[in-house]
Amino acid sequence: MTALEKYRKLEGSGLWAASAQDQRRDVVVGFGDATLVISDGRSMTVLSHWSLPAVVRLNPGKRPALYSPEGDTGEVLELDDDWLIDALKVVQGALSPPRSLMSRLRRPILAGLGLAGLIAAALVIPPALEDHTAAVVPMAKRVELGEALRHDLVLSGARQCQSTYAAPAIAGLQRRLFQTPASIVVMRDLPVDAPRIQHVMGRFFIVDNRLLEEAESAEALGGAILLAAQRADEEDPLRPLLRHAGVVATFRLLTSAELPPSAMPGYAPALLRAPLAVPDPEAVLERFARADLSTRPLVNNPFPLDPALGQIGDALRAGDPLRGEPLSNALLTDGQWVSLLNICDG
Repeated sequence: MTALEKYRKLEGSGLWAASAQDQRRDVVVGFGDATLVISDGRSMTVLSHWSLPAVVRLNPGKRPALYSPEGDTGEVLELDDDWLIDALKVVQGALSPPRSLMSRLRRPILAGLGLAGLIAAALVIPPALEDHTAAVVPMAKRVELGEALRHDLVLSGARQCQSTYAAPAIAGLQRRLFQTPASIVVMRDLPVDAPRIQHVMGRFFIVDNRLLEEAESAEALGGAILLAAQRADEEDPLRPLLRHAGVVATFRLLTSAELPPSAMPGYAPALLRAPLAVPDPEAVLERFARADLSTRPLVNNPFPLDPALGQIGDALRAGDPLRGEPLSNALLTDGQWVSLLNICDG
């Protein structure tokens, strides 16, 4: 037995108006052949036929239930009979054409596509934003950010070592190792266990003072600084900061040339604890050649001044641009070297 046959004899009372201007009148509602039949409550004269699949509920979940034929909200039928309301719902469901597989899957597919779009945006937008921001931030801003990172280290308990006698040694290192202006700063009490030389940003290098005790010569220390410089060439030092700061802060830097105050604190100590990449040995050798510096003092130093030497030390020794010959000009004089070694004692 079909749903329509089951309810064919079911009738109930209701209120009906032919248009919004007409007064509602008592009617009897029943089921015809795929239609809802509305008849006058007294004379039983048929007043209207509605196609059952086209009957629209105007107020789902509310009572009394209000219905209209699809496309004509002026004609309204009001029902408060639970049996009739439930029967109408069942019959409509039975007469509705079966939904195709695509119709049933449309909502899950759209939801899946939306989720995939969000995931793609989360994966694609931050790297693209990072790339663009790193490409347009000028050197002056990088120097400013480097100074902010130094200040962050001071707040964490580190101290910059300064000495009038060591200043010429620092200046000599900077001129000899780099063709462009650079800043080499020695700091003590850095919040890390393993000492290192870290290029921060804006040609700003932090030298852990413990490496001065482990370096056998100025040439060994200078070689370690060149390794740090090559790392900065191979990965822009601004990028780790942008990843740490996040998408919102990166966008703010791009649009206003300022990072929010919350982006910087804690980053400098984290940077000094991050693993150091192994630089390209061929590029490192080119740096040594430009600086007229032998790789032997660095790779032969009793204490490894850079963790990458375990992997590229042999290549640097074999490719020494000076072939082990003594330097024509010492990197620092003996007096300058001694002054540098004592820079943190003042």
